[in-house]
Amino acid sequence: MNFQELRDVICRIGVVIALLCITGCNDVQQKKAFYRAVKGKDTAFLSIASYEKRFYGSYEVCYGSRAMKDSGAVEGLISGDTLRGKFRYISYGGSKTISPIIFLRSRDKLIQGQGVVTSYMGIAYFMPEYPIEFNSKGFVFDSVSESIENHKEDK
Repeated sequence: MNFQELRDVICRIGVVIALLCITGCNDVQQKKAFYRAVKGKDTAFLSIASYEKRFYGSYEVCYGSRAMKDSGAVEGLISGDTLRGKFRYISYGGSKTISPIIFLRSRDKLIQGQGVVTSYMGIAYFMPEYPIEFNSKGFVFDSVSESIENHKEDK
């Protein structure tokens, strides 16, 4: 087993443990929210559940057509109006990728942040020396009332 496979196994075990802890805690109130963003021909869907200072969910970006998409899971920490975490996904090229992701909550919208990304020992993160920009370069998500799967059927 090489280092990459070992790291993937450890990440999967961590996610399973986290999900077991989340579902096992009945006294924690979770809030679920669904979002959709359109930028040019690209469409993104975000479904997140938040509890205390953490969030998790699913994220999908469709590029032009539904044939090319990145889809996977998001999870991370909530600090004030900022959601910062990781996006674990399989790209439309078929490779497994883990990327940092950040959102700024503004009323009923989430603005995806853009920053300089680097990696250390295979772990990607935003470089703290460079500011993260929250502008129209990233997706601007609007809150919607239904789940991602329901919105996919509309297209």
